[in-house]
Amino acid sequence: MASELKSGPAVQEDRLSSSDWKALGVAVVGWSVDMYDLLVILHVASYVSESFFPSDSPLLSLTATYAAFAVSLVVRPVGALVFGSLADRAGRRRAMTISVLGAGVFTAAMGFLPGIGVIGVVAPVLLLVLRVVQGLFVGGITASTHTLATESLPERWRGMAAGLIKGGGGSLAVVVINLLVIVLIAVLGQEEFAAWGWRALFVFALVGSLGNYLVLRHVEESPAWLARQAGSGASGGREPTATPVRALFSARWRKLVMVTAAIVFTASAPYYLTTGILPTVYKQVLGLSQDAASTFLIINVSLSAAIAAVCGHASQRVGRRRVFLASGVACLVLIPGLYLVMQARPAEWVLLVCGAVMVMASGAISAPLIIFVNELFPTEIRSTATAFSWSVGYGLSGLLPTVITGVSGGLDAVIPVLAVSAAVITLGFLVLVLRAEETRGALSAA
Repeated sequence: MASELKSGPAVQEDRLSSSDWKALGVAVVGWSVDMYDLLVILHVASYVSESFFPSDSPLLSLTATYAAFAVSLVVRPVGALVFGSLADRAGRRRAMTISVLGAGVFTAAMGFLPGIGVIGVVAPVLLLVLRVVQGLFVGGITASTHTLATESLPERWRGMAAGLIKGGGGSLAVVVINLLVIVLIAVLGQEEFAAWGWRALFVFALVGSLGNYLVLRHVEESPAWLARQAGSGASGGREPTATPVRALFSARWRKLVMVTAAIVFTASAPYYLTTGILPTVYKQVLGLSQDAASTFLIINVSLSAAIAAVCGHASQRVGRRRVFLASGVACLVLIPGLYLVMQARPAEWVLLVCGAVMVMASGAISAPLIIFVNELFPTEIRSTATAFSWSVGYGLSGLLPTVITGVSGGLDAVIPVLAVSAAVITLGFLVLVLRAEETRGALSAA
């Protein structure tokens, strides 16, 4: 639909205009802000656990920290409904502006929060409160970033955009986090970084939010949303987006929303079973240094971003389902198998290769996910429906690091539990995709 609304010769529809590039850029940066705010706590989990959840059991402290991470994911669907409804009624840009700035402010506040040694049990309680509020705003980022981009770009580039937003945005967040870790350790030293330097990563979140806001000021509103609003005004009827939340849970849409959430959960699980938990696996299970772990993760996610863009673009040619099925089979074989290789504690370069391949497989499986979900719902409820199903699915998969560390019983059992979990969940994904219909092109036909 977006390409039909743009002026100019039809031959230009295959090219990205300056406004298209701006929409894509702000979506990628916005998604990276989302993932940075969510994931930063995982990359400094060992330091957070010592400051807020000290215990004689390192695994118990880690589990508590992962639970603090999961709190944001649990409330994320509520934020998705609030800001998704705002995006459907008042525009994608307005919802994105509020949510991005709000997430940055409350993530930065975590960096200034005193630890349990200073203010006692109030410290973990306040941390959980900040994570709750942060989760609401992060749900809003999910509601606006990808809809703004996918509705604005020509059909030919929507698959690539989906892969770039999901893979590039998420990878950019991980790269920035780990580069900051490396730089801060080099400047402060490991001891000072462990004592307080890790807090700077939370404060830096505000920089990303402000940068995204400055770019967003120069981005146009979604053409699909504007056309829908203009059509509603011309018809003289009631605004169709007045109650998107009520429409979402109506008999017409609720089953599709739940199925979509299940697909999002099983497609996003490999991300948390690799990128999300690899910092802990590298450092605390396999005993790598912080520098080595951060370097490995930067290499891994950079490769994953490239794979995501390629697979997203491939889905525009061969269809979303074919990419899902091929990458799903790859995840089914590679993630459990390579984790078992890592369990044998081979040389560091082997650990790098294993991690890189697993992360690339997880990037491939979720590459078309954003555009697939967008194509399932009409413009008037798209932000609400996609954000809610995405937040529910990712909320469940985001609990996996907490569940896995909690049930493992010891650090030596973490990798076998990861291998089994990856196999079972990926099988579920393949079953769901086999039952799903192809959606390629549905956004333009809406």
